[in-house]
Amino acid sequence: MEIPNKQAFSKNLYQTLRQTKLLPPLPETAHELLKLRNNPDANLQQLTRLIEKDPSLTAFIMKYARMAVYGYSDRITSVHSAITLVLGFNTALNITFGIASAGCLKVPNQGPIGRVRIWSQALECAALCRELSNTMTKKQLINPGLAYLSGLFHNFGYLLFAHLHPVQFNYLNDLVSRHPEEDVRRLEIHAIGVTHDIIGMHLIRAWNLPEEIAVAVAEHHFPDYSGEHAPYVQLVATANRLLKNKGMTDACHYLETPLLLESLGISEIDAEIAMEKTRECEGEFNKLAQELAA
Repeated sequence: MEIPNKQAFSKNLYQTLRQTKLLPPLPETAHELLKLRNNPDANLQQLTRLIEKDPSLTAFIMKYARMAVYGYSDRITSVHSAITLVLGFNTALNITFGIASAGCLKVPNQGPIGRVRIWSQALECAALCRELSNTMTKKQLINPGLAYLSGLFHNFGYLLFAHLHPVQFNYLNDLVSRHPEEDVRRLEIHAIGVTHDIIGMHLIRAWNLPEEIAVAVAEHHFPDYSGEHAPYVQLVATANRLLKNKGMTDACHYLETPLLLESLGISEIDAEIAMEKTRECEGEFNKLAQELAA
């Protein structure tokens, strides 16, 4: 069903986004994980205890660590072994924080911008952002943990929009499904007058997450962005370009991917290796996304 008064709808949505108290608060488990992330003295025991308090997080982190690419499947028998043998403290913390954060958002599972597809893309993009950041010669530009979270959260605007306006979200989801080759942001502007990147930015700021993530979420379709935290924008945009997700193009056709890689200090060979490594996990990321939606 087409939105009858798009201008009024978008105005009301903007007003809602600007009022933090009207947005879903960060869930308690995610809040505890964020406190742990901000604590320089945080340790493995604290993280393991937090994850094990939530059965769904426990199951997810163990399945993630058992992915074939890591080669540790039979040896992952606990959250502790998942973290120590495979993921490491920071990656495990960032993954579980992202998963726990979305627990408060009610979203349809199916469709090109439904929960399954958005989580699959999020896991892929985050993993590739991490891989790319590890190859950077200009490592001072990026914090790998924030790079991972920027990739994980970059499309969370869809989740918030679905939570706030399920009827209008279903219309947009159907529209994107019927026009798979169209640029998603153009369809959003046509349908609702607001884009997912702006919606996502307001959510990230309402949750008081690092500004690097908020900027990456807001600007990842504009890799020519030159303001503060631009490397995070460029990294997420580069990851999306390499993954070649349909409809998820950016607005800078004149800015070639090799130039973005050069600005980040990443060789094209290293980028190709990182992309292939991430692509090997595509099927498993999709299975994990389906389980998150179950």
